[in-house]
Amino acid sequence: MSTLAIFVIPFVVILGIVLASLTLPFWRRDPSPVSFGLDDDRAQELLDLQIERETVVRSLQDLEMELSQGRMDPTDYERLKATDERRLLNLLDRLDTFKDVVHDETSEQHSAASKRINWIPTIASGLVVLLASVGIYGALQFKAAQKLMAIEAEMGGGPNPMEMVAQLEKRLKENPDDLQGQIMAGRSYQALNRIPEARKAWEKVLELDPKQHEAHYNLGVIQIETRQIDDPEIFKQALTHFDIVLADLPNQPAVNWYRGLALWYLNRRQETDAAWTLAAQNMEPGSKDMEFVKDALIKLRAGEVPF
Repeated sequence: MSTLAIFVIPFVVILGIVLASLTLPFWRRDPSPVSFGLDDDRAQELLDLQIERETVVRSLQDLEMELSQGRMDPTDYERLKATDERRLLNLLDRLDTFKDVVHDETSEQHSAASKRINWIPTIASGLVVLLASVGIYGALQFKAAQKLMAIEAEMGGGPNPMEMVAQLEKRLKENPDDLQGQIMAGRSYQALNRIPEARKAWEKVLELDPKQHEAHYNLGVIQIETRQIDDPEIFKQALTHFDIVLADLPNQPAVNWYRGLALWYLNRRQETDAAWTLAAQNMEPGSKDMEFVKDALIKLRAGEVPF
């Protein structure tokens, strides 16, 4: 055996051992994957409670607006407010029972993500040749973790929203006629920007309840915001959805804004003015949304493009 081989072979063996040791965490399966600490029923209960909490909060805000604008009797206001406040307190008490579990599991997720990322400088310092591949791996992991945390924050924290959606999909596969499940699916898909699935869920909601306001509103918005061309038929269909909602809830500002938008694209300027005026009248005074609508009205009346 040559002298060169005597030195090369041990070097190759040692290098192989170092490579195997440093990359082992990336090749083996995690023996303790992160668990959210909730079974399917508890996880679904938490998601339902979070959605119901947001609904009650919006209801209280609507009551305040109705009272401040003189469109509600003070006696009715106090009665409805007391009812919503009792519901909210009950929901907060029930959500408190999940606090420790959610806090512990969030800490575990952050800890697990940190451990994965912290391997990058270790490998880079031990073996320069792995720097590029490990750097790419770490960047992808960090980007995925950031995206997940952003979605969790948007949906109010708690269990992984992707897990919740997966459980909801399983629930709807077993019972596709679950109206509340389809409504939650529509909300969840829109929060995750999965628009085709959101559209399908809202269409199923209307199949089960043809007068469901939230489904009509969201389908109208989806038709306008995802259009590929300014086809008048698209805006007419959206207008139909908005008109169904406004037949029962004529003062809803968001619906009136989008209705005016559809009318503007249909070149029905006078009706656009009326819809946006009604929207502005029912918005919180001094809010950014109100200022935006007022600015659009000024431009509309001046013959300019309003947005």
